[in-house]
Amino acid sequence: MCLIVRVAILIPCWTLCLHPVLAQTSTPDFLFDHNGDGAIDSQDLLLLLQRWGLRGIETPTPSPTVTPSASPTPSQTSLPVETATFTPSPSASPTETPTPTSTETPTDTATQAPTETPTVTDTPSPSETPTNPNSFTADLVFPTPFPLRMIRIPAGSFMMGSPDTERSRETDEGPVHQVTIANDFFMGQTEVTQAQWEVVMGFPPDLRFGEGDNHPVYLVSWLECQDFLVALNALSGEGTFRLPSEAEWEYACRAGTTKRFYFGNSLGCEDGLASCEDCEVEEEVIGGGKSLPWESPLGFEPKLPLPFNLMRSDFMWFCANSDILSQRVRSLRPNAFGLYDMAGNVFEWVQDEYHSDYTGAPTDGSAWVADGNGNRVIRGGAFESAARSCRSANRSQLNPSSSSFIGLGFRIVWTP
Repeated sequence: MCLIVRVAILIPCWTLCLHPVLAQTSTPDFLFDHNGDGAIDSQDLLLLLQRWGLRGIETPTPSPTVTPSASPTPSQTSLPVETATFTPSPSASPTETPTPTSTETPTDTATQAPTETPTVTDTPSPSETPTNPNSFTADLVFPTPFPLRMIRIPAGSFMMGSPDTERSRETDEGPVHQVTIANDFFMGQTEVTQAQWEVVMGFPPDLRFGEGDNHPVYLVSWLECQDFLVALNALSGEGTFRLPSEAEWEYACRAGTTKRFYFGNSLGCEDGLASCEDCEVEEEVIGGGKSLPWESPLGFEPKLPLPFNLMRSDFMWFCANSDILSQRVRSLRPNAFGLYDMAGNVFEWVQDEYHSDYTGAPTDGSAWVADGNGNRVIRGGAFESAARSCRSANRSQLNPSSSSFIGLGFRIVWTP
């Protein structure tokens, strides 16, 4: 048996060499003091094994648990993938100038405004090689594709709002009430990006707080969102692009979950701006006298408690990890529906007027636009927000003409 001697115990080679991350590493990770206790021992190996399990292997997106509505819905497995291409017809191609930033990959580029409005091609046709039966992609091509990836959100029921016992809740998040969404709808996999905005609107958005084709657009008002939707619908001609209702937004955000965030309760640290802390998405840890939750190949328990779950910063861009700048969409982990940045990065406008609580709110998932105070609702928190504002039930309000709030963007939905 081949043995490695540099740690406090003898470890079979196969436990170290079979992992694909180690196989690609020039300097063996297991030769380092990972926990900083001054010794290279079993603790370092346990922490390394844990990191491999959480970081080195792609974790599949869990299937959401959604209560089906009374109305029958189409089978998700039989749905075709629809594709639509929005093809421009400019008189001259714009010049692309690379503009990498500290958070951008070299492939991100800033695109000059098109000289003419893009036009739409023929009616979308099913893809010959579908990759996801519950999504379709609308490509904005000018001069390279900036796809609008739309994810099918299944019909169903959920409990909207937060209970009185939820930490950091506000009074406008209740009363908790059941909402039933009778029909499937499609929601943007990401927030609308800067490149998508420029293609549709013909001019660049504000770029002061993070720049890149795949950064979300920000500093946009609710009225400017409506202008974008008018222009986008003029291009497509098929179905309707619109803002989500507040109920649709929370239903899609929760994706079958009932906890404070769609990734867990995360009660291990504070939620406010004063501390702006990052911590585990849940409270369980391994060690500290407890048995390991998986069969240890080494047959021992660690002497120190180590975090077992992922962190808040694995799921959302907020004050603790964003440097108070927008960040690339789809760069963290999605929720169970496959939607990215439903917590953090930018606040997202919804269609509803703001009401001080949910008394009298619709229960069918429709937008509540009557008898409000004239302001519109924003959801989800932003890159400069405290964690409390990124909770699934949190809601805020702004004048629809206001674009002065830094992290203010939007996500769109599509209905046939």
